[in-house]
Amino acid sequence: MGHIGRAVARRAAAFGMEIVNSSRRDSRPEALSLPVGLDELLETSSLPVGLDELLETSDVVSVHCPLTSQTRHLIDAVALERMKPSAFLINTARGAVVDEAALAQALSTGTIAGAGLDVYENEPDVHPGLRTLDNVVLAPHLGSATVETRARMAELAADNVVAVLCGRDAITPVSVP
Repeated sequence: MGHIGRAVARRAAAFGMEIVNSSRRDSRPEALSLPVGLDELLETSSLPVGLDELLETSDVVSVHCPLTSQTRHLIDAVALERMKPSAFLINTARGAVVDEAALAQALSTGTIAGAGLDVYENEPDVHPGLRTLDNVVLAPHLGSATVETRARMAELAADNVVAVLCGRDAITPVSVP
């Protein structure tokens, strides 16, 4: 389980949720670096499981993975069908990890109960089928909206300007098609 997944697991455990995960990383409770008391809480409930089992048994599926060729549309129509009709999907990872067309269909037909999205498949555009639904919360990609992250973003932008003005390549160049 990655850093963000561990942080979400700690918070969910504090609310009494049982934690299961599907991860490429070590997800044992002792690897989660939990505050005193929460390690015992997660000891019996944090179980690494396969993705299918996670989808079939979870009340809340919170996605935290990078976007790769293997994770693009990881949550597609088939995955959504595996979820409980009472389940909620949360995506704060990368937009294209979730097939938004399939999600809109699943939400409109009651395949799952609801969703919360902070990232979108074709940002800044949101699938039109999601915009009209009452069982989805759409946030404007606020995951990086911390003082520290925004300050670092401003520093990086300034460093890029200085590099270019000094005749060097930009640190984080943007390719224009």
